Amino acid sequence: MTATLSEQYLPKRSMAPRLWLIVAAIVLALIFAETRTSGQCNSNLFLNGDSESVGGIVYVDGANLGKITSANNSGLSGGAFWCHLSNGYHLLEIKKPGYKTFSKWLDFKRQDYLGVSLEH
Repeated sequence: MTATLSEQYLPKRSMAPRLWLIVAAIVLALIFAETRTSGQCNSNLFLNGDSESVGGIVYVDGANLGKITSANNSGLSGGAFWCHLSNGYHLLEIKKPGYKTFSKWLDFKRQDYLGVSLEH
């Protein structure tokens, strides 16, 4: 069976929409994988401080949760710290030798971002 003359000259269907859909799916999958492998994915309390805060020890309700580290690789300046807290009231303290203790009561609900400044 031979094709008619009009069938021979029909424009070919473009693969562009299908290719763009595949590219978009791959990019979204890569972004999802990248954010899931970060150690910060379950964090809901974010602390950002000036360079003086780097090395300060973070206590929540008297428990040592870690140190404020340099934030250079996260796009922030100074220091950064993140952790996971449950909802409710918590006492946040940051202690560093040579500095006054930073204390703040938090009425924590789901997520919070807090700027920290330590004083001599």
